[in-house]
Amino acid sequence: MLIDEKIIECELEYIKCFSKFYENEDIIRFYDNQLEDMYYHNYTYIKKAMSEIELKGIIENEIMLRLSQKSNFCNIIINSLVNDSLLAMLKYEPQISRNGYYSFDLTKFTKLNTQSGCTIRKVNNKEMVEDILFCDLQHNEDKLGKDFCTRRCYRRGKVYISDKGVNSYVCYYEGDIIGNCDLFIHKGVAKIEDFAVIPIHQRKGYGTTILKELISFAIKKNSHTVYLVTDEDDTAKEMYQKIGFNKIGERTDLFFDLT
Repeated sequence: MLIDEKIIECELEYIKCFSKFYENEDIIRFYDNQLEDMYYHNYTYIKKAMSEIELKGIIENEIMLRLSQKSNFCNIIINSLVNDSLLAMLKYEPQISRNGYYSFDLTKFTKLNTQSGCTIRKVNNKEMVEDILFCDLQHNEDKLGKDFCTRRCYRRGKVYISDKGVNSYVCYYEGDIIGNCDLFIHKGVAKIEDFAVIPIHQRKGYGTTILKELISFAIKKNSHTVYLVTDEDDTAKEMYQKIGFNKIGERTDLFFDLT
């Protein structure tokens, strides 16, 4: 299942808002000196299909480079499935995750049910960045730790309140912070990212409300495609499919722990 090149272009332009990059004919290597332990600000993207021997060489070169930089991980993204035969050839054993690209069927937009009384505001100041941090801590403090969540939020918050093009939105209901979501638009393609509803507010219609509002923003900006990327093993994908997102492609993420 080939992924639309316009979606791939949007995906790469999105991460460039947070990370610097090096590019050659085979790869794009992203790195964020402000948040070096953020896996998805620091990774290598494989640009094209190649033989297993070629791919093995690139992966091993990237691992060696990361080791020379004293990094404790190497993250590699490939827009295809990876065969077991390749994995068996590698010196380091990766953690493997498969992420699906899902595009929203715009004909189903008017059928999305929303929760009345919600206010969804664009993040435009440091105080609202704190609201995003509040959301993130509800989800990830136990798993990722308060320090990392805080550093990640402040790092990404710098981009949200800049003019780089990644906009973040927070949903409120009767004064309570409900959830948040990012939107990035590039050449008519809109990417939804970092979508989250605080656990105590889930399964009440708030998630669909947030997504419908962001899809509405994208449509008003003349976007012809709205997509997101989600873990194929995550139950969230079932909710996305239920409201109108259809799978259009899949990628493989190879994470190497170098500690």
